[in-house]
Formats: sequence, structure tokens, C-alpha cells
Amino acid sequence: MQQAKSMILHLQQPVAYQKAPFSTTDAEKAYQETLSLLDGRPVGSEGCLALSSTCNLLFSGFQNPPGEDSRLAVEQGLVQPLAEGPYRIEAGRYEFFQLAPTNHLQELLEHIPMLFDGPNCIYVRLLKENAIAIVAQLWVVR
Repeated sequence: MQQAKSMILHLQQPVAYQKAPFSTTDAEKAYQETLSLLDGRPVGSEGCLALSSTCNLLFSGFQNPPGEDSRLAVEQGLVQPLAEGPYRIEAGRYEFFQLAPTNHLQELLEHIPMLFDGPNCIYVRLLKENAIAIVAQLWVVR
């Protein structure tokens, strides 16, 4: 397997998520449920799984596509109104990988170097990029 290249992301504002419309404590099941859910959702929808360094599921969240006002503000680099939700990715510095989703969560996590050393939190974002494609992103606190 070829190692994915990473980038550094400086998140200026937290990203908020609503509770996902399914309930599980199993990370693999949450990953599969999120992929399935996004398949039937509009473009721009996203799911997020927060995992501990031992890959235990901390939360599974969901976000509807952004509205036109949000899209324009992002394009112009403006501060967004803080979204509300019980879960969030906090502002900070992240190592960021973007990949195609894999059949299993563990295959996706293998792209994170030195995972055994354990970042304190791993975020798996799954975004519906267009009508037929979902993109996976791994965010690791650095």
C-alpha cells in the first residue's frame, strides 16, 4: 500500500456536528452506517467519526450541506457564525490526509503514520463530493 501524503491544516473555527441518525458504539459499524447514509444524501453532506488513539468510537456526527450564505462566506474567507451541535472538531492544528473511502475503517486508518504511538484523537470525515463520489479525510491532532 502506498502511503498517502499529508498536509497541515490550521482550523480557525470549530466544526460542529449533529448526532448521527444511528446508534452504535462500534467504530467499524459507524463507518459503514455513515457511508450508507451519505449515499442517499445531497451533495455537500458529511459525516464525522471521532476516534480515540486506540480506535474506540468517541462520537459519530452528521452535517447537512452548507447553505449559499455559508458557501459565499467560505469563498471570501469570512468568519462563519458558530454552528451549534453536540459534537465538534475543535479549532487547532491537524495533519490532514484525503483519500478514497476504503471497504473497512481499519484500512483507512493504516494511512496514518505511527498510529501505534497514538494521536489523542483521530477524526474521520466522510464528505459527499458529488452525486456518485464520497471522499474520506483523516484529521489527526498535531
